[in-house]
Amino acid sequence: MFKLEKWEMVLLKFINEWRNRSDVTAALVCGSYVTGNPSKQSDLDVHIILSDDVDWRERGNKIIDGLLIEYFANPPRQIRNYFQDDYTNRRTMSMVQFISGKVVFDKSDVVKQLKIEAQEWMDKQYGTLNRSALEVIKYGIWDNWDNLKDCYDQQRADFHFVYYNSLAHLFDQYCSYLGLERIPHHQIYSYLTDPMFKKKYLKGSFPDAAFSNMFIRLLGADEKIEMMDSFTQLTQYVLEKMGGFEIDGWKLKSPVES
Repeated sequence: MFKLEKWEMVLLKFINEWRNRSDVTAALVCGSYVTGNPSKQSDLDVHIILSDDVDWRERGNKIIDGLLIEYFANPPRQIRNYFQDDYTNRRTMSMVQFISGKVVFDKSDVVKQLKIEAQEWMDKQYGTLNRSALEVIKYGIWDNWDNLKDCYDQQRADFHFVYYNSLAHLFDQYCSYLGLERIPHHQIYSYLTDPMFKKKYLKGSFPDAAFSNMFIRLLGADEKIEMMDSFTQLTQYVLEKMGGFEIDGWKLKSPVES
């Protein structure tokens, strides 16, 4: 006889609270317990799909038999808003959850349709940067480097803190230039180094191997002079990829906002 895993038994206990309600149409479970390789910190992510005529949503957490469940109860129209909002902000979390999630029950095939729509949003390309937006990004990258250099020159105690935040900023801005999604800072290293991570979270490979190799090397640097020199080189590399940048004489003229 097939034996359920602990997380599956916990899921059934939790779902029983929702399954027979008239305002609930479906449920989807997602996360590491479904896609594989859960850690000790992994929780169980559950989407409860409400009827489309409800006027409320709910998010909460519950521990059953020692396992933390994070649940999200939303009508389909709210989930569609999450898809669009994530796309606008260069995120894919909601889409990935629905694409990779496992249907627990579905009274009206609503999850099937939401999975199709999630994939359509995932396949949608991000818009290219216009000239003004690109110039603002390039100036921000230079300013990011300049602030780190000032921190290094003053031998401030917060150099390491500023360094790693500056790395995260540089990575995010280069992703924006390349038309890539925004990767959370705690996932960047896995994204660049772990094929299983990319498969699990439906990520393509980073398109610039040279940048990736330099970035990983910067993460492992431990001497301040090496960190500063390498960060300078990576900043120059990115700015050259973006068409070059010179602070002397830089200006940007644009219409006022009214």
